[in-house]
Amino acid sequence: KGNRFVVPALSVEKPGTHVLEFRLLQKLGKKGQTQVVASARQEFAAKAWPQGGGRVRHVILFVGDGFGFAHRTAARAFLYGFEGGKSRGFLAMDTLPVQSAMVTASLSGFVTDSAAGAHAFATGTKTANGMMGVFPDTTEDDADNPTVETLPCLLFRTRGVVSGLVSTADLTDATPAAFVAHVADRGEASRIARQILESSEPCGVRVLLGGGKKTLTSPDLLPFFAAQGFSQVFSASELETTLQAKPRKLLGLFADRHMNSPFDIQKRGDASVVGGYPDQPSLSAMTRAALQVLQENPAGFFLMVEGALIDKQAHMLDAERMLWEVYNLDQALKVALEFAEKTNSDGNPTNDTLVILTADHETGGLVLPGVTDPSRMGTRDQVGTYDRMGFPEAADANGDGYPDNPDPEKKLVIHFGGAPDHFDDFRSQPRPVAPAKAGDDRKVHANPEKDGQTGVLYTGVSEVTVPEHGYAPDRGVHTGVDVPLLALGPGSERLTGVRDNTEIFFAILQALAPKP
Repeated sequence: KGNRFVVPALSVEKPGTHVLEFRLLQKLGKKGQTQVVASARQEFAAKAWPQGGGRVRHVILFVGDGFGFAHRTAARAFLYGFEGGKSRGFLAMDTLPVQSAMVTASLSGFVTDSAAGAHAFATGTKTANGMMGVFPDTTEDDADNPTVETLPCLLFRTRGVVSGLVSTADLTDATPAAFVAHVADRGEASRIARQILESSEPCGVRVLLGGGKKTLTSPDLLPFFAAQGFSQVFSASELETTLQAKPRKLLGLFADRHMNSPFDIQKRGDASVVGGYPDQPSLSAMTRAALQVLQENPAGFFLMVEGALIDKQAHMLDAERMLWEVYNLDQALKVALEFAEKTNSDGNPTNDTLVILTADHETGGLVLPGVTDPSRMGTRDQVGTYDRMGFPEAADANGDGYPDNPDPEKKLVIHFGGAPDHFDDFRSQPRPVAPAKAGDDRKVHANPEKDGQTGVLYTGVSEVTVPEHGYAPDRGVHTGVDVPLLALGPGSERLTGVRDNTEIFFAILQALAPKP
């Protein structure tokens, strides 16, 4: 398109600034003479490949899918509330010493999707939305797109560092898959599942925990994982029991597709939402299990932990289920911080841990305009702004890291700005409900099944026309705002200030200690 071009099979041996010159020639007559009818000159920079001169042996990367600055503020206010104008408490993520911001754009647009976002973390390069582990090209065949080596494969090949991928999403979903898969279409779940299997051995993947049982059994790949030595578990109870046997490799599948929000696992709404998987482990339990397995590798490990449901529930404009996943992520971070505290203070400078928490993008365009007014619910005056309603009610009496009541009378208002037309009464839903529906007129309309009788109609900003191909725009959308970038441990100083998402990859490589 336009003046874009693709140069396949180009390899640059030396770092620095390089120049590509292109000339389009036209033949003149039969004597072989030519003339230049068009030309172009492009400079580009090639970075030196980081060799790793740091002291880090373990890297734990947390990805809050769709997690933005407002998500964190909302989670803190909803859990702790305020006293004397000050927050009564802080999240674990608030305590990390590096508190920065990250730019998230992809190669194809200002607003990235999860595939291109995770690809940036996994490769240090940009790609187009919908792609992972590959670059766009000029052919129609997706199978011939140029590929790039991902971080787990690079670390295992060059250093013997093993990896783990933990997510509350289907393991073939964009974020976990981007660390091992190479596809031009993130929707090719069966192909991604096979690539996860095929890459596990050569890329040193020792832990795979999340959803996706249906995906990995259609066709059934579980016997092949077993042949590679993976112990397999399908519930929180099985996970706990299996860990006692100290497995060398671990595969856990805890839902047919995506796992449920802790909101539903804790039965805050309709208990039937979890279906046939009532015993799903928390993200902290999966993180603890992954650390137990991975820390046995003397060369070190890389662990990616994704709180995927922040994004998925923000797409549904479901504030409560979204926040419960933020708390799920924060509890998992606590496990990693405890691990880092031990390794970084034991007097051994060769086994330190770098912890990073960030997001691939923000979802929903969250704004926090005020507190609900219980006397005016169902009207446009239901949101009390400035000091009319004061502070939101909040309590966590049992200290489990989750709010006691998802629907206090004076409740923090979480409004989704990046959304279709929708009704909202700012109360929790018994079951997840789509905020909008496509009508026979091929237009998207607010769904009356979600707060249509009790809420107010809010006008959205997203598209309303259903496209000929692809999804109807009936959900909240990603936005292009900067996202949090938090870090602790040796090498975290490389992540201060405002950074591009590709810099995560290079910061990790630079922080790693030399190969033992």
